[in-house]
Amino acid sequence: MNAESSTETLPALWKVLLVDDEPDVHEVSRLILAGLGFEGRPVELLCAGSAAQARELLALHGDVALALVDVVMETDDAGIALVRHIREQLRDHDMQIVLRTGQPGMAPEHEIVPQYEVNGYFLKTEITAQRLQSIVIAGLRSFRHARSLRRPPARAPLRAAPGDAALAAELRAATARDEVLLQVQPELELATGRVCGAELVPQWKSARGLLPSTRVWELLGEGPARRELALWLLQRGCAWVRQWQERLGAPLRVSLPLVGEGLADPAWRAAVNTLVDAAALPPGSLDLLIGEATLLAGTPGLAGAADEWRAHGLTLTLTDFGAHTLSLQRFNQLVPDRVKLHRPFVRGAASDPSRAAVARSLIALAQTLNVAVVAEGIASDADAQFFRWEGCEFGQGDTLAPACVPGDLVTLVRTGPPGSH
Repeated sequence: MNAESSTETLPALWKVLLVDDEPDVHEVSRLILAGLGFEGRPVELLCAGSAAQARELLALHGDVALALVDVVMETDDAGIALVRHIREQLRDHDMQIVLRTGQPGMAPEHEIVPQYEVNGYFLKTEITAQRLQSIVIAGLRSFRHARSLRRPPARAPLRAAPGDAALAAELRAATARDEVLLQVQPELELATGRVCGAELVPQWKSARGLLPSTRVWELLGEGPARRELALWLLQRGCAWVRQWQERLGAPLRVSLPLVGEGLADPAWRAAVNTLVDAAALPPGSLDLLIGEATLLAGTPGLAGAADEWRAHGLTLTLTDFGAHTLSLQRFNQLVPDRVKLHRPFVRGAASDPSRAAVARSLIALAQTLNVAVVAEGIASDADAQFFRWEGCEFGQGDTLAPACVPGDLVTLVRTGPPGSH
């Protein structure tokens, strides 16, 4: 079976997950893998600074082809525990997992490889730039082969993925029954500590458990079901903007995980415009989140869609800023209103000189382009103070204000976040 015959089972981007608690490893790996592709598809590098962050990323990103995992991180066996999570909890046996370690005595190769389903084991000192590229290409080739074995019979009609129709029906039913867990993550002005907005965080109940919007969009792919649910989410966003404005006397910005490859479809953009115009909200009340990977993929029509939506009073925020190798030429195709710093560059920035340097560089770049910056995932008062001093305008994270149900946001705005007095 050749690669062309199985393209329906493969993602548009090769997702490679790098899990390591050393920021320098991320930076060097990012440079080495910049521009790397395989069989006409680019490599998207997802970065996690711990096994816990890796689990969060895996919940948001399906079809990770290869995981490069450090063994010793927040615990001596954090990497091994992550391997068990992938194979046993997620039941993903297609993903290729390569362990990397600087402390071989903690997890000897002769014990780990026979006991756990891993596809490689290397000492960090062994991995040169060329060898890392070779490891990635070999891992992607093995992933492609594993997926090709799962290809449905030729007589079956082509579909985005088996079970999508059933999943779409299940999610529609959950939406109709109001079985969507909707929370908001408050957003604060770092200079004043004032709650100025919130991000809607929906999770759909399904037989696969609670599915976040990013996972729902990924599973459904581009099509009517995904757009139907996205429009429902947009309607909910408009409703909450109106309700909060009535109760507070001033609008709050609401960010929605809404946009993706559908940017290229004029009919989809028109449906969004019609809904927004009918809501008659103050300009800037609705903010659409777009992943940096969308820019990396060179989505057609992106600049036109951005201009069109701004004309209808919407703003755009680029998420995971700094997570990928993104050229200024690609960035200038969009020039968003705001960027959200990638979480691994936010957590611990106050105490980690490497992360602090990266965060400063990204903030400086955004400010040069007159783009506001959101530090997402602030986890300590020290980090909040660091980003305040660096001129970062906005912040999110449980340390600033924990996630809550939409109905509680008004109280949070009026009384201020815990510890703000």
